[in-house]
Amino acid sequence: MTNLAKESEILFIWDTRLSNPNGDMMSDNANRFDEIDEKAIVSDVRIKRTVRDYIQYHKKIDIFVNNDAILAGYDDNGSLKSVTAENRFNQIKEQFENLDDEKGIFLSCIDNRLFGGVAPKSGLQLIGAVQFSWTKSLNKTETVLSQGTGAFATESKKEGEAKFTKTFRVDNYIPYAIFPTYGTINRANVANCQTTQKDVDELIEGLWFGTKKLNTHTKMGQKPRLLLEVIYKDDSNYFVGLLDELVTLKNSEEIRSLDEAEFDFSELINVLNSAESFIDKVKVILDSKMGKYKSELEKIKKIEFVEETKLLIKE
Repeated sequence: MTNLAKESEILFIWDTRLSNPNGDMMSDNANRFDEIDEKAIVSDVRIKRTVRDYIQYHKKIDIFVNNDAILAGYDDNGSLKSVTAENRFNQIKEQFENLDDEKGIFLSCIDNRLFGGVAPKSGLQLIGAVQFSWTKSLNKTETVLSQGTGAFATESKKEGEAKFTKTFRVDNYIPYAIFPTYGTINRANVANCQTTQKDVDELIEGLWFGTKKLNTHTKMGQKPRLLLEVIYKDDSNYFVGLLDELVTLKNSEEIRSLDEAEFDFSELINVLNSAESFIDKVKVILDSKMGKYKSELEKIKKIEFVEETKLLIKE
C-alpha cells in the first residue's frame, strides 16, 4: 500500500481545570494520582478513547471499539448479551460479502489500523502502529472531593426519616494540571496494520479537537495547548524517545492556570536539533495562549507551524 504513515514521535501538551481527566473505576472513579510526588496521572487508554469518540461521533466513522455497538449486542434469541472482541468482529464481517481476507476486514476499522486490536478465535492479534504512554502532570496538584445534591429524590422506608429526600452525589476533581502526553508511530507496525498517512491525520485531528469536545460532567475543562510531531526520514533508524521528559516547568507548584505556567523547551530544542540529519520535519500546532513560546520554538530546525483550522479533514 502506498502513502503509509511515517515513523514519528508525538508530544501532546494539554491541560485541565476543575475536572476528572481519568477516573479509576476500581477506586470509585477517583482521579488517578501519585501521592508521593503529588502529580495527577492519565492512562493511554483514556487518550485513545478521546480519539475514538471523536472519530465515531464527530467524524461519523465506524470503529471497532464502538461502545454503542458493544452495548447493543444480542444473542440468537434476541436477548442482550456482552459483546466480546470476536462478537464485534462478526458484526463487522456482516458488512462484507467476501470473507476470505479476515485481516483486511479487521483493518477496515480505523482504530484497528491505528491502535491494533484482537479477535482471538480468528487468530488476529495486531500491535498498533500508534501507542501512547501513561502521562503524569508536569505540575504538582491535588484531588478535591466535593459533595452536592442530585436532581431526583429517593424514597426512605426507615421509621423516623422523611419519606422523600434529595439524593447526593460526590465529585472528585483536580483544580488544575498540565499533561505532556507522549506517543509513537512505529514503522514496523505501520506496515503490519497498513496505517496510512490519512489515518494519522485523523489521529492528530482527534487528539486536538477530541480533547476540546469532551463534554461530560467530569471531563469538561480540558484543552489542547501544543502538539508536536517529529517525523523521521524513511531511511532513518534514529529515535529520540520519551519527548515528554524534555519539557519541564520552571514553576511546578501552586499553579492554577496556564497563565501561571512557565515552560522550559530548551532541552527539547537542543535534542531535536542534534538529530536534524535523521528528521524529515517537525510539525507544531499551538493554542493561541501558547503563542508567546512561538519564537523560542522557531529555533527548532525543520519546524513547520500548522494552524489548528488546517487539521479539519474534509472527506
